[in-house]
Amino acid sequence: MAEGKSISRLVAAALLALASSSGPQPGTAGVPAGGGHPAEPDCTACHNGFPLNSDGRGVLTLSGVPAHYVPGRHYALTVELRHPDEDRKRWGFQLTAVSAAKWTGAGQFVITDPPNTQLIQGMEAGRWYVSHSYYGTCIEEAGGCKWSFEWIAPPRATGTVAFYGAGNAANADGSKEGDRIYTPSPRPLAVAEPSAGKKKKGNPQ
Repeated sequence: MAEGKSISRLVAAALLALASSSGPQPGTAGVPAGGGHPAEPDCTACHNGFPLNSDGRGVLTLSGVPAHYVPGRHYALTVELRHPDEDRKRWGFQLTAVSAAKWTGAGQFVITDPPNTQLIQGMEAGRWYVSHSYYGTCIEEAGGCKWSFEWIAPPRATGTVAFYGAGNAANADGSKEGDRIYTPSPRPLAVAEPSAGKKKKGNPQ
C-alpha cells in the first residue's frame, strides 16, 4: 500500500513537471490587483523553492515595446531572461499586456515562433498570455534564453498599456524545486502610451 502511494506521488510530480515545461498556467504573470480584478500570482505559486527575485542576479527584460503605439500596428517584441550561474539550465516565461485604466487585456499577441512560444487564453479580464512552449525552454543552455513574438496595438481609447511578466531560471532537475523566479512586478516590464494621432484640417495647432 505504501509502495502504491509512493508511485502515485512520483507520477503526480512527473505530470506537474511536464505541465510546467509545456508552459505555465495562464494568470501567473504577476499582474497587480486593479479595476476590480484580483492580483495574479507569479511562478513562485508552483516553483516555491526560493523566494521571488531571490539572489538579484536574474534579469527579465522586454524589448521592442514602442513609447507610443499606433493602433493596429504590429510590433516585434522580445523577452529575455538572463542568469549567470552554471546550474541554471532551463528557462521559461509568461507575459501579458493590460490596460492601465481597466486592467483588461490590451491588444493582441501573434505567435511568430510556434516551436518555442505559445498563446494561452486567461480566465480573468479578457487577458491573453504568451509563454514558452515545451520546445522553447533552451534546455541545457547556460546564461539565459530569449523568445520573440508580435503584439498588435489596441485602439487609441485603450490608453496606457502595461506589460507584465515573470521568468523562470530553472535547474532542469525535472521537479519544481530549486528554480528561481524573477519579475519586476508590481512594476510593469514596459509601458506604451497611445500615439497622438493625426489632426484634422482646420483644427487649431
